[in-house]
Amino acid sequence: MILPRRRFLTMFAAVASCAAVPALAQRRQLPATFPLFDAPPASHRLTHFDVTAEGLTYRLFLARPRAEAPAAGWPSLWMLDGNAAFSRLDAARLEAHPGLAVIGIGYPIEEAFDGASRARDYTPVPLETPTHGRGRDWQFGGQEAFRARLLGPLSAALAERVPLDPARRSLWGHSYGGVFTLATLLQDPGAFRAYMPISPTAGFGGGALQAMASEAPRLQDGSAEVLMMLGDSEHRSGTPEPAEPRPSPDTMELGARLARRGDLNVQVKVLEGLGHGATFAASFPRSFVLAEA
Repeated sequence: MILPRRRFLTMFAAVASCAAVPALAQRRQLPATFPLFDAPPASHRLTHFDVTAEGLTYRLFLARPRAEAPAAGWPSLWMLDGNAAFSRLDAARLEAHPGLAVIGIGYPIEEAFDGASRARDYTPVPLETPTHGRGRDWQFGGQEAFRARLLGPLSAALAERVPLDPARRSLWGHSYGGVFTLATLLQDPGAFRAYMPISPTAGFGGGALQAMASEAPRLQDGSAEVLMMLGDSEHRSGTPEPAEPRPSPDTMELGARLARRGDLNVQVKVLEGLGHGATFAASFPRSFVLAEA
C-alpha cells in the first residue's frame, strides 16, 4: 500500500552527528522528509510500498533504472534502515549510477529510524544483555528470522516489480544494520555478492559476531566483496571520547580477521574526522561504486 504523498513527505530535521546510533531511537524524532521524491532523477523511477510477512510490515523503497534491463536483471544495492537511506539520497547520486537498482528496506513509520524494530531484526542472539533499549522493552536476536523474510517474501515482492540479477546484489547497513550485514556474511556468505558494513556495532552482545566468526562457513565457489567503513571519531553514546581519534578496536580486529579468509576480498576504510552518524551518508560514494561493479 502506497501512502498518500502529503503524509509521506512530512518534515524531518536530521542530526548528522547522532543519526543511526542505536540509542537515538530512545529520543524523540521528527518525521522524515524525502527530497528525492520531490526532485526525482532522470535515471530512475521511484516508488515505495508496504509488504507484510509473518505478521510484520516493512516499507520497501525502490529506485528502478529507466533503461531496458539486462537479460540477467539489474545489479542492486539493498540498504537497511531504508527510510533513513532514502531520506538522504539525492538525484545526483542515482544519476551517477543509472544501471543500478537501489532498494531501501524500511518500516511503515513517519520517522527515519525504528529503534525497536531494527534492534529485533538486525541483531544476533546476544551473549550478554545489551544496554541499548533498556526501559523500552526492546527485543534482540532476530536476525536469522529477518534474513529469511528479506530473502523470501520481501525479495519476492521486489521481483514482481523489477528484474534483479541474483548474482549481483549487494547489502549495505549502518550501525545495527552493519551488525546484520556482518551476520549475514558470517552465516550465509552466498546470499549477496558484496557486503558493506558501515560503522558496525562490532562488540554487540558481548562478542556475538566474534563467536559467529569462529564457526562461519566459507564460500565454496568464487569470493565475496567486503567493504567495511568506520570513522576514527566514534565512541559509544554516554562514554567519554578517547583522548586521540582512533577507529573502533573491535571493528578493526574483526575486519583483520575477515581479511585472513581466502574467500573474501576485504577493504577496511577509516573515514578521518567522522563520528558514528556522519559515516552513514559518507559511505554512499564507495558503496554505490562497488555495488555497480
